[in-house]
Amino acid sequence: MAVTPSGVESNGASDGANLRDSAEEVRDDVTRGRSELRALGARGAEITDDLRELARLEAELARAEIEENRKHLQRGVTNGVMAGVFAFWILGFLGGAMTFGLMEVWPAWAAALATAGAFLLLAAIAGLMARSQLKQFSPTPKRALASIKEDIAWLRKLTMQSAASVRNGSASSRS
Repeated sequence: MAVTPSGVESNGASDGANLRDSAEEVRDDVTRGRSELRALGARGAEITDDLRELARLEAELARAEIEENRKHLQRGVTNGVMAGVFAFWILGFLGGAMTFGLMEVWPAWAAALATAGAFLLLAAIAGLMARSQLKQFSPTPKRALASIKEDIAWLRKLTMQSAASVRNGSASSRS
């Protein structure tokens, strides 16, 4: 037994063993830390790849939604133009025929007024049909925006969970 400078007796062999055990523990902690760091880096790479894929899918969804909205706009405009063209064409033919027919029963002014009322009703029906198609048009891809907001909320939650697990993991490795 040897006496240390502090006056405590110690066995030189056991101190060497304790020192080797401590060195091995430190090496194990460093190795464990490196593997955790690699795992964290791999997880970060996976998240980056997932985000890249998610952004691509969101862009694809937005394009599809814009295309669908464009089709509604096209149909609405087409129906509206067709209604206008047909109303204009038949205006002369039906107006004249209807007015002459009603003039057999009513005075000319009443026959012309009834004819104008009938054309007004037809134009209103065609306008309402065009309006219903145009109401379905939206220049904003609302479903894609809602999906992106959901993705952002999911990412925030995942980031918070990852940060918490890293903090908990590092706190438990210190203990």
